[in-house]
Amino acid sequence: MVAPIINIGIQTAKYCNVAGLGLLIFDYFLTLESEVRWTWSRRWNVSRVIFVLARYTPFAAAGMTAYAAIATRANEDCSHFSRASNAIHIISIVAAEGLLIIRTYAFWKRSKKFLAMLLVLAAISIACAVGITQVVENAQSVPANPSDPPTSDCTFQAGRSSAIQYAFLVVYELFLMSLMVFKRYQDYRDSNSRLVNAVFQGGVLYMTAIISVSLINIVIMTAAPASYNETMDAPQIVLHSMLASRVLFSLRESDQRDMEGTTVLMSTFIPDQRHTSLGLD
Repeated sequence: MVAPIINIGIQTAKYCNVAGLGLLIFDYFLTLESEVRWTWSRRWNVSRVIFVLARYTPFAAAGMTAYAAIATRANEDCSHFSRASNAIHIISIVAAEGLLIIRTYAFWKRSKKFLAMLLVLAAISIACAVGITQVVENAQSVPANPSDPPTSDCTFQAGRSSAIQYAFLVVYELFLMSLMVFKRYQDYRDSNSRLVNAVFQGGVLYMTAIISVSLINIVIMTAAPASYNETMDAPQIVLHSMLASRVLFSLRESDQRDMEGTTVLMSTFIPDQRHTSLGLD
């Protein structure tokens, strides 16, 4: 009775990951016009580099995951492939978080000290997530018996300890969202600015969706049978990229509308009443 459950779980995970790659390709062409309008004509700076990483590394990450899902690699050494795939996954997630940090930084009046705090906390979160996960995996690993026949490490299945990384991700994203809410009601409580409302509501909406995806992944990894653990691997990366990219698109659209005079002056954000953009060019 156990074998069929495992097979169904792994098969379900494979379908979901291949579908995730398809969703990423579909969404890319759906939002290509926005990308051309809001990024291609901009000068290269930190925000654009982060956007490019968040936008395009998921293609490599989801592609490698889809390949691992459908390829037959019996009796092969997949350790190098797995490490490369994990590294690209981490880069994709970190870049997507970088776009969320940019939005929060803009909402906090582009405070350099505030940005430094967010980056330090992000680095600490990444180090703790990766480190603790590695420690747990090493503690749970069982030494191989030399007398046992060689086995392949290419099974499309992950350990439950991976949920630790997503738990840190959820905590950090909740922290970013709480900072948005705090600033909204501290400095803009009585503001009727369309720009403030657009930046705040869009940020909270997208971050709520991203957090929900991470929570679903954690539930699957901790509560579902182990064979389902990889179900949200590619979809997690894909949805992070899709939603985080929209964060930047909506932020630049709000900034552009303000510069064209369709919203209130940026003095809403800048205390000295000067008309200034969000500085994302």
